[in-house]
Amino acid sequence: MRSFFSTLLLLNWGLLLVLLTLALGVFYIYDLVVPAVRPLILFGFVLISIFGTFYISTNIAMRITDPLATVEKKTKEINAGDFGVELSSPDIRELATLTSSINEMARRLKVQFLDLTVEKEKFNYLLQNLKEGVFAIDRNEKFLFLNRNISDTLIQKNSQFKDYVPAIKNKELLSFIKDKIHHGVEGKTEFQDGLHFYTARIYPIKSDSMIQLYIGVLSDITEDRQNQLIREQFFQNASHELKTPITSIKGYAETLEYKLKLPQDSNERKFLDAILRNTDRLIRIVEDMLTVSRLENHKTVLNLTEFSLFDLVKNVSDSLGVIYSQKKQNLVLNIPSDFRVKADRLLLEDLLVNLISNASAYSPEGSSVIVRTSSTADKNQIQVVDQGIGISAEDAERIFERFFRVDTNRSRKEGGTGLGLSIVKHIARLHSGEVSVSQNPEGGSIFTFEFPKK
Repeated sequence: MRSFFSTLLLLNWGLLLVLLTLALGVFYIYDLVVPAVRPLILFGFVLISIFGTFYISTNIAMRITDPLATVEKKTKEINAGDFGVELSSPDIRELATLTSSINEMARRLKVQFLDLTVEKEKFNYLLQNLKEGVFAIDRNEKFLFLNRNISDTLIQKNSQFKDYVPAIKNKELLSFIKDKIHHGVEGKTEFQDGLHFYTARIYPIKSDSMIQLYIGVLSDITEDRQNQLIREQFFQNASHELKTPITSIKGYAETLEYKLKLPQDSNERKFLDAILRNTDRLIRIVEDMLTVSRLENHKTVLNLTEFSLFDLVKNVSDSLGVIYSQKKQNLVLNIPSDFRVKADRLLLEDLLVNLISNASAYSPEGSSVIVRTSSTADKNQIQVVDQGIGISAEDAERIFERFFRVDTNRSRKEGGTGLGLSIVKHIARLHSGEVSVSQNPEGGSIFTFEFPKK
């Protein structure tokens, strides 16, 4: 196998030798022939030289263009996903190296293509067999993928590669998806379709800072919702059933205390005080249970009014003044006097009472609790900052659950019901807001309630 340069050189030298031999022959016979034939001999020599040069040039071109044409055809086949038969090796070294590289690339791409195909099938099998419904929408707003677990009451069957707008049957789901795609953000919502309840999540997938597609997940939460309704109904019924006997027990105990007029240091008086103290705690628990039940069942209608937040927090501060004075704590209000919000005043007062009393319960004597506010173009923020025991990251995820306590002994000592922060969470949701907790860099916790301006 020769290089292109050596092949070209040999062919040219071969032509030159042929032409020199012919020239010597012409000169040899030139003087031996009659003058009339000499022009024919010269013409023949020139003609042979021209055709010889043409033949050599064509041969060189064919040796190069034919393998290159084959290489071009092969690359088009590879581009189309057809890896086919390997290229044969040409005589020219440079072209042989090129075809060898292309053959190696084709083998490598074939292996990668097969691996990708296997992975794609695995991934498709996984998506198709998920309990949740999964779909993908591309940049052209067409369904790129739909798994089999999407109910046809939500999205039409066989809608792959079709526009998503006419294919989605549920109006709430369609409105949610259109809004998130329009703003290019992820989101979550709950909606009802007939007798079924669903959650929908959508996530934008980006590449090079550009959204390439949206992945959506639909989960049927009908069973969870029914279980939740059963729990809430039991919660509500238990609260109502407990309220009457507890109130009766307290009434009898107060009557005994009034009638007997027992000495303060007597055991009987201590027993009655314990009964009254614990019935008061039970009454608070029942009242909080009823409040949570009312909030969870969406029986509370917001009465939105605009008012001064400073005045509201000042009223809360006055009502909790006894608690703070007993522990020699200081409640600091960092709220502008002209800071106004639009919310349900009574519910917001309940939220603040629970947050501020909770901050006092978990803060040491002589410490300060700060209530501060801030706002953006579309949101208001209220923060309650304490110097208490703080909350771990693990507890922060559960702090707003019913009856969850960070410090059980402290909660019992302070007489808490374990429902205050759950009430806070539901009031925040009623205002389309969120409540969260974070660590205070100076020690303690920061509870943040953020809600939109209305």
